[in-house]
Amino acid sequence: MPRTPEQHRAMRAATRERVRTAAIRLFCRRGYAGVDMRAIAAEAGISTGSIYRHFATKDELYDDLVAEAATGLRALARSFTDTDLVVEPLRGFVEVFLSDLSRDTGAVEFYLLMNQVFASGVEAGPERGAAVEDLLRAHREVTGAVVTLIERGRGRGLTRPAPAAELATCFFATLGGLAMTRSALGEAFVAPSVATVTGTLLVEETTV
Repeated sequence: MPRTPEQHRAMRAATRERVRTAAIRLFCRRGYAGVDMRAIAAEAGISTGSIYRHFATKDELYDDLVAEAATGLRALARSFTDTDLVVEPLRGFVEVFLSDLSRDTGAVEFYLLMNQVFASGVEAGPERGAAVEDLLRAHREVTGAVVTLIERGRGRGLTRPAPAAELATCFFATLGGLAMTRSALGEAFVAPSVATVTGTLLVEETTV
């Protein structure tokens, strides 16, 4: 029986996602310069010719991943600013983050890849540079949102008295360190509790 258009679209979407997952894995392990489309296709289990039906170039594929990260960061920033709450949005984000680390879903490699982008900044190539610049802007937006959240909570006695920018830096450093530790230890990784991670910012656990 021939496949329906819906089945074709579903198969194409599934293959595209395999390509993206393979690219994340390889970019994370080898760096951008150490990966080509042939290697990504092999990792995804498809032919080299097939991969070009989904992404015309390595730059396009990389930009797609970077754009996804930028979109996610901006959504996170909104979750911190589009509410009067302090503790609940913070705890909710950390709970999801720790859940992603605990499950073998590729999230750890994605976090590490984006940390590579933050560390390296904009590299040669105007198209790639634009995507990375946008991701760096999104990262600054979410950092600013956390600073705002800390300052909002301070007036209620919920967040620690250290400078908000310093606390935000320590918070994101903690998350990055957890991702690196999970990658290094694998299944031996022991995830901290939500309260342990949010303790970087919060005076005590509460639901205010």
